[in-house]
Amino acid sequence: MRGAQVLVSARSAGSDRRHRRRWEDRLVARVLARRLDRELAGGIAPWSSGAHAARAVQLTSDRSRRALARSLERLIEDVEKPRSRFMSAAIAPCAAQVRQAMPLILALASRLCSAQPVNARGIAQLSRLLADGGGRCYVRLHPEALTLALQQVSQWLDADD
Repeated sequence: MRGAQVLVSARSAGSDRRHRRRWEDRLVARVLARRLDRELAGGIAPWSSGAHAARAVQLTSDRSRRALARSLERLIEDVEKPRSRFMSAAIAPCAAQVRQAMPLILALASRLCSAQPVNARGIAQLSRLLADGGGRCYVRLHPEALTLALQQVSQWLDADD
């Protein structure tokens, strides 16, 4: 009987270690989110480390997807109904770029709100695109810069790693 107790105790200890490791990975994923997003957007596989896997789960969660969809919708709202920028730290989006890419922006927002699975690389790329104040959403680089970037994001949302 003593051997069975030792076996059960060893199994629960292993389970505790795995649980603690997953918790640590989730914590590291939150703390190093920007770096991990950059790496995931660049093509590092989510399964390359526990922290990458945890960040991929965070990025593809319903909560994260809804937040990105709201950000895309807000981009359009800011162009259609500009608010006063007086005393605001917010960077105004490039109206020409957003109007050019509007059908794609709406399609991506709809896709993010659906139950359809998405790839973490595409989510990471979209997140970085929206957060880059000097990027394609906010600065007119060339007429289709935002559209091209969103097309790439759309392709990566569908990709299987």
